[in-house]
Amino acid sequence: MDKKVIVFDFDGTLSKKGTNIWKALWQSVGYSVDRQSDFAKLYVSFMKGEITHQKWCDLTCDFLRDGGLNRDLLLCIAQKYQLMNGFEKTIKTLKGAGYELHIVSGGVKPVINYLIKDYRDCFASVNANDLLFDNDGRLTEIRGTKYDFEGKAIFINELLCENEGLTSSDITFVGNGDNDEWAYKSGCNTLCINPDNTDASNRTIWHDAIDNVESLTQILSKFTVQNKHSKYIDF
Repeated sequence: MDKKVIVFDFDGTLSKKGTNIWKALWQSVGYSVDRQSDFAKLYVSFMKGEITHQKWCDLTCDFLRDGGLNRDLLLCIAQKYQLMNGFEKTIKTLKGAGYELHIVSGGVKPVINYLIKDYRDCFASVNANDLLFDNDGRLTEIRGTKYDFEGKAIFINELLCENEGLTSSDITFVGNGDNDEWAYKSGCNTLCINPDNTDASNRTIWHDAIDNVESLTQILSKFTVQNKHSKYIDF
């Protein structure tokens, strides 16, 4: 199979680094996000395995709904975030060269869709936590993604199962944070850009890294993009 795939994280990878989107949501309705906050306690409970990812999302939904998060407020928050410089050129170049592109994020799907609305057709899939609202714009549910943390490797393994002839060396994961560190377990190539709370020099987890990415076009040096039959350049 002559096919190459790139799986992108979103927050801090395809978008400029800003306030963590989940912190922004909690803060937007008046909650604290310090170490003693309910926000922090839920995160710790999940990381310790005391609650499932979906339970984490359900409890988060309760807090945000009670705080008054609605569709309009979410849109206001989304407008504060920006795509990385060079996003359009990079994504169109890779797509034009024949790469299949995916987004796998622990962020918020409506925010991602808002930011990439002019480029959505460039991506085969967008995977993130989904916030659902009723007809009056009130938050009703947070449908958790199964593709965060260790789920990033699961997503890549599912791609391998769904595409006969595709091998792990045909797939590159591009991320920036500690929740991206599981991707390498799928056997794919991994590229860390603008590392945040992860050791980008760890060559078991990250096969290559670019520490200071000011324009996303800098990652193009890691791929050949002359034509649709282009192949990945080994690190």
